[in-house]
Amino acid sequence: MDVGADEFEQSLPLLQELVAGADFVGLDIEFTGLRSNLSRPQQISLFDLPSEWYLKTRQSVQQFTICQIGLSMFSSIEGESNKYVAHSCNFFLFPTTFGILDSEFSFQASSVQFLNQYGFDYNKFLKNGIPYMNEEQEKKIKHSILRGNWRVRSSLDKDQIKVVIDKVTQWLDLAEEGDQMTLPGIAGFQAFEVQLVLRQALPNIWTVLKEEWVIVKKVSQPQRWYLEHASCDQVSCWKEQILLSARGFSVFFQMLVKAQKPLVGHNMMMDLLHLHEKFFRPLPESYDQFKQNIHSLFPVLIDTKNVTKDIWKKV
Repeated sequence: MDVGADEFEQSLPLLQELVAGADFVGLDIEFTGLRSNLSRPQQISLFDLPSEWYLKTRQSVQQFTICQIGLSMFSSIEGESNKYVAHSCNFFLFPTTFGILDSEFSFQASSVQFLNQYGFDYNKFLKNGIPYMNEEQEKKIKHSILRGNWRVRSSLDKDQIKVVIDKVTQWLDLAEEGDQMTLPGIAGFQAFEVQLVLRQALPNIWTVLKEEWVIVKKVSQPQRWYLEHASCDQVSCWKEQILLSARGFSVFFQMLVKAQKPLVGHNMMMDLLHLHEKFFRPLPESYDQFKQNIHSLFPVLIDTKNVTKDIWKKV
């Protein structure tokens, strides 16, 4: 099944259950590009040592991003030898754009052409991609959110929030205490962001999130004070919810790490570099440090390319 931002949060409990019950997990990742156009001394060579290949490839991983992750959770069938049930999901991803986070990445023409050839849906990637961040990005955004220093970054969010504030301000001029208005079509962490902006800008309103719309209510100052200090709706709790939504696929990545299931892929070294860079930490300069990190995340890694090579050697 395809999973985008709209379906991701409600799919998490099922995904967690599938991972917990799996014997192993199959992985395949699609990128916006494979290798940057390095100068001749920096180009990949068959004679490169693993550490040299790593340093050259590290630059490409930092330049391109993940657009889709395919995962298959394989569970053995009870009473059946070497038979498995596979539950497969395609996750469309897009880097988190929130507050101080605004990633830059490149497209490579050959990669775009390859994905087009096999029917890749760029609308799902660009319009409904699940956000994600690594641990360092999470620390930055958490520091900003919890200190209240966050600010809208993308032009789309700025335009949307300006329209919302204007609309609510015009409504307030005619509204009486207790009146409500509805702001439709606002979901995800943008909904939390819109509510925080409204609450900071307008002292005589309160907001409530209902599915994919925000309800704005005109309230008195005593009501506002009470609602702000209600245990179920404190701003600090809200900010934690914003952070959780902004982490997106990184939440599921941590589930995979915690489950410690064998991870299976084909020619998966590039996949592992991207997993480290996008969801764990920026790639270290040391190849040995990278190996140590990736094996702490996924102790059992099976690359079918290496498996088949080994089989051919024995034939």
